[in-house]
Amino acid sequence: MTDNNYKKIIKAVFTDDTVRVYQAFNSKIADDAILHQRFTLESGWSDNRTTWIKPSFCWVLYRSGYGFKHNQERILAIDIKREAFEWILENHIDAHETGKSAIPSSKKRIVVQWDPERNIAISKLDGCGDIRSIQIGVKKAKIKEYNEQWIQAITDVTPIAHQIKKELDKGDLEKAKSLLPDELLYTPKNVRF
Repeated sequence: MTDNNYKKIIKAVFTDDTVRVYQAFNSKIADDAILHQRFTLESGWSDNRTTWIKPSFCWVLYRSGYGFKHNQERILAIDIKREAFEWILENHIDAHETGKSAIPSSKKRIVVQWDPERNIAISKLDGCGDIRSIQIGVKKAKIKEYNEQWIQAITDVTPIAHQIKKELDKGDLEKAKSLLPDELLYTPKNVRF
């Protein structure tokens, strides 16, 4: 599929200083990250592979099954520096281009893919056309910087995810929607998608 066949969006909670992304982990990694406000190798977190971050809360609900999938039982809201998020957007490579040798290696430190955006019921959006949400892969070469310099705060949002699922199971869509974070469309400073 070419870029012209779908609309790329970034929905996020953000301030002038930070942009919130999400990741799901097992309890040991999550507890340690909350305690230290960083990820540690002692918890079992690996700095030796790509780590995927997602600004869309509904997308992480989909990916983690509302925080009920194995090894994804805890959903963390991670506020990173907005300048770092802008750097990511300016210096990434699209996932479908990673094998191209003409791409400078400096651009291969961040991989971006665009996956179908999800609604609160973790289904693809209906009636909106093909809307894609950004997923960001921070490669090994940038993991240390992500962990030690970009992260400003880590918060456990698992109880919110579980409550959303509970309300959906009861059939109370409006109550479930009221629990979602207030995400807005994010417009990058120097990049157009």
